[in-house]
Amino acid sequence: MSSSTTPAPVTASPAARTGEAVQVQGACKEFVDPHGDRLRVLDDIDLEIKPGEFVAIVGPSGCGKTTLLRSIQGLERLSAGTVTVAGHPPGEIATGFVFQRASLLPWKTVERNVSFGLDLRVIRSAGGELGGKEARQRQVTELLELTGLADFRHYYPRQLSGGMQQRVNLARALAIEPAVLLMDEPFSSLDAMTREKLQRDLQRIVLQAGTTTIFVTHDIREAAFQADRVVVMSPRPGRIARIFTIDEPRRRTAEYQNSDRLAETARGIWTELHEGNASEGGRPDA
Repeated sequence: MSSSTTPAPVTASPAARTGEAVQVQGACKEFVDPHGDRLRVLDDIDLEIKPGEFVAIVGPSGCGKTTLLRSIQGLERLSAGTVTVAGHPPGEIATGFVFQRASLLPWKTVERNVSFGLDLRVIRSAGGELGGKEARQRQVTELLELTGLADFRHYYPRQLSGGMQQRVNLARALAIEPAVLLMDEPFSSLDAMTREKLQRDLQRIVLQAGTTTIFVTHDIREAAFQADRVVVMSPRPGRIARIFTIDEPRRRTAEYQNSDRLAETARGIWTELHEGNASEGGRPDA
């Protein structure tokens, strides 16, 4: 799955370069059901994410994890509170989003799917050439090398495994130089070995790119392995129950991935999820 080409450096995201962060203050979100009743999904969320930080979010289904991601991207409007991304309101600065399943354009090659991210940058910059055709081709090549896809640039999505398709999704999201990369259970449909490999690959990729990352998952060990901090959310309405700081340098190794240290951290998060959920009278599925 990996390319034999040595990865080229990729420029850090604007947020990482300027030292700006993601800030969520007093975030609340309510939906109105078909009967006109209000359903509160998020309740008074305060969260600040440092530039270049990797934050994982775990919690029971329905606690608002995806709603929080969509609010940061600007796809959901909060009922109360504020969100800023690199000092801007949501939607005014580029964010990358990697979904649970690959959302590639099946009629485009790997190279053209990644290049599509650069096309989006041209649109956002009112038609600028972003350094011209040769510069853009170099950027695509760097991203393909960074994500281990250089040998597969002329393949189509149907010719790739699920894990490789998610790498293409990641490369395309990074092509827009996002202020923050948002990932919503991107590895949940993959087999265990592929998932563990991609967890290690993601560590390398986002560190090299300098990208601030918010990663939603139901897998507690995945959260503990990936993140600088793990945010544990309560059952609906989602609140921040506790934040765990993972005192382990990144980038993390396969040895740590299977270590007693990781298992102990994951047990602490599991206990917080289950004890907190029990006090609310529910049952987590994380």
